[in-house]
Amino acid sequence: MSTEDHPDWWNPVGGANSQDSTLERRSTIWNDGDPTPGDAPPISLTGADYYGKFFTRGCRGMISSIQIYCIRTAAGNLDLSFSPHPCLGPLYTVTVTPGAAWAWAAANFRQMWNYDSLFIWVSRCDVDVSWGYDQDTPPDGHRSPDGGATWIHRIDRMYIRVYSRGETPGDVPVSGIINNVPIPNMSSHHVEDNVDVPMGVLTLISEVEGAGYVDLVIMAVIQTASSQVTGFQFHADGVLCWEWSPFDMSNWGMNDDTQPMSLLVYAEDDWCVIMCTKKWEFRRHFEIYALNNFAPVRVYTRMYPNMMR
Repeated sequence: MSTEDHPDWWNPVGGANSQDSTLERRSTIWNDGDPTPGDAPPISLTGADYYGKFFTRGCRGMISSIQIYCIRTAAGNLDLSFSPHPCLGPLYTVTVTPGAAWAWAAANFRQMWNYDSLFIWVSRCDVDVSWGYDQDTPPDGHRSPDGGATWIHRIDRMYIRVYSRGETPGDVPVSGIINNVPIPNMSSHHVEDNVDVPMGVLTLISEVEGAGYVDLVIMAVIQTASSQVTGFQFHADGVLCWEWSPFDMSNWGMNDDTQPMSLLVYAEDDWCVIMCTKKWEFRRHFEIYALNNFAPVRVYTRMYPNMMR
């Protein structure tokens, strides 16, 4: 076939049409009043957290930095957390340090973001830090009254910007149900805690925040009176999903070979060790609690969460 036989888009050496689909895009993702540094924003909040901003499309690429228009009067700072949408816990969190005058303050990130959408919220804000917003259109503001469990839309827009590079030219929208292969976007780490549990007090022992799953948990009660009746609880996104004590597991015939709930060590008033290899999924956080109604105890936990990244 001669070059004359090829359609207009054919260009094997990378002409203009080819470059449009292969070269990276670099852009600022924003929706705000474009304030002049030094000028106060139309509206601001001080020491306020769990307010967010939602960019629904075109965010896949490498995030260079995230900026928020803010100011501080002392030495405070704030945290910005982000995830693909408001129903997930944070995949990442960055800390922003404001200046003494109103300006854009940035936190460098420099990592790939594998999702088309991006939800950013103030997850922590010191009492001397203020950040700006307005009530112009189009609104994209959100507010959570319960620490990120649910989000309510607001008729405003926070002054948050994202600087990106390596963006894709655009993703093909898909509707309906399709077969898919999960992208390997999980990273595993372990969380280890050693906590005193007062008698009769349900005590938080260990927790992980974000979205993912836990498929290995080891819990131990250190040698003490009534150690065997120490109850453990798993909470996924605030919902109780598992509750056992070494005593109950022993009564039900569980031992060191009963997967996925194994009683590795059991003795009254002595060491008791439980291992759980069941997969527990969560969107915002996973927590382990302990309770002993008969004596104070000391418990040890180790878990291996696999977090979305």
